[in-house]
Amino acid sequence: MNDLKLIKIGAAIIAASFVFSTKADDKPQPQQPGYDLVLSYDGFFDRIKKFDDPEFSNVKLAFYLKTLKTNQACKINSVYLKTKLKSKKVYFYETGEIVLPFDIQLDLDKANVVINKQTDEECGLDMRIESVALLNKTMTKDEINSLINTFKLALDKQAGMMSFLLPEVKGVTFVGEQGKSLAIKNTLVGSCSEKGCSITKSDLDDLYSEEKLIEFNAAPVKAVPFIQQ
Repeated sequence: MNDLKLIKIGAAIIAASFVFSTKADDKPQPQQPGYDLVLSYDGFFDRIKKFDDPEFSNVKLAFYLKTLKTNQACKINSVYLKTKLKSKKVYFYETGEIVLPFDIQLDLDKANVVINKQTDEECGLDMRIESVALLNKTMTKDEINSLINTFKLALDKQAGMMSFLLPEVKGVTFVGEQGKSLAIKNTLVGSCSEKGCSITKSDLDDLYSEEKLIEFNAAPVKAVPFIQQ
């Protein structure tokens, strides 16, 4: 595998992409069956650090390990943060999301993220900005506008001086529980598909009242930026 892994920022379609310096070792390790992917923690730390501000308290930077061919979750046996002196287990989900901590000492100790995969299929890291706050079945115009503005600010901060290359955050996409369709019940604003319900800033401008509630058929599990090419 290549020593440079492409990291894509976004939840829908993101034009700008960023690269972590990594090293990969796909030889099976004697102590555990599978294939190790070894990544430098400092690249993750630098990006997570940009979210360590109060204005980003309701969003997070999520890391997903996806297969390069199908973009499905890469099957994982285990994930560890390892330094020369110690090892720390890292939690992960079946969706391929790896929950990395924000730890200054691990950065100073030059830790590596060791991902033990179940197969030798090529996998890459997909980096996305997502909401972390619990979402309600009904949401106000102001709440949705606030999410959109936070997503825009977060993407701009990740991009830094290259933020002018990013496509505009047009709105927000609400994602439902896996295997269940999400729908907007009480208004024609927004559009829904199997991927979720997207609401743009222009959609919100069409609402006739600041207090107008948008009601979903179920509470969304998360929200991500909606970016239209």
